[in-house]
Amino acid sequence: MSAESIVKLKLSVWRDFAPGRPLSLWKGDQNGQQVISSDSEIQQEIFSWQMREDPFDGVLEQEDRARLRAGLLDRFEPSRKPSDRRVERLDEFVSEVDRILNGGRAEWTISLDPPREDEDAPYRLNSLLALRNQIEWLIGSFGGIPGLSVSVR
Repeated sequence: MSAESIVKLKLSVWRDFAPGRPLSLWKGDQNGQQVISSDSEIQQEIFSWQMREDPFDGVLEQEDRARLRAGLLDRFEPSRKPSDRRVERLDEFVSEVDRILNGGRAEWTISLDPPREDEDAPYRLNSLLALRNQIEWLIGSFGGIPGLSVSVR
């Protein structure tokens, strides 16, 4: 399997779907229908970003890696309610990443992407820094907009 086909992390931004009137959804494995009336019961994906690198590979301490994983993957798990996954909550994760980066506790690693035609060796990257920059952009672009939430898988 090539590195291009491996997705280590997918970050999605969702918007609460607000139908003009209540919807009735058929669930094949249950008897009957379910009426959806709340705006936050259905969501629509409006943006997604994928990383092929594990953003926590370059983090030196296992304790830091575990804390970062919990702060991102567990906190923004798709099964949580959208109100618990609002864009603004990413600020706490960015603050934790900044503490680790500023403390020199994350290093540059060799990319999983193969070298290009004109390169002799794979490039090095700090995937945690790349993730932090993408999340910072996401907060700046989508933060403060009502009805948006984030999921990470």
